[in-house]
Amino acid sequence: MTRERTHKRLEPGTLVKVNRSNDYGIVLRVKINWGSDQNVIDDPFCYEVLVKGKKVSAYGGMLTVIGDN
Repeated sequence: MTRERTHKRLEPGTLVKVNRSNDYGIVLRVKINWGSDQNVIDDPFCYEVLVKGKKVSAYGGMLTVIGDN
């Protein structure tokens, strides 16, 4: 199984690794990044990821895809 860093839209149910915490989680929801730091973060998608029973937000550049649904 290959691992890839992503800037594409992930589907809910995708298994990912959150790079900043080295934890694994599942994408729950896809949100569009309309925030004021759009110029700083070069990713149009923000994800709600379930990690250890808690919902966290992460951008695609912060995630490594482990497996697709």
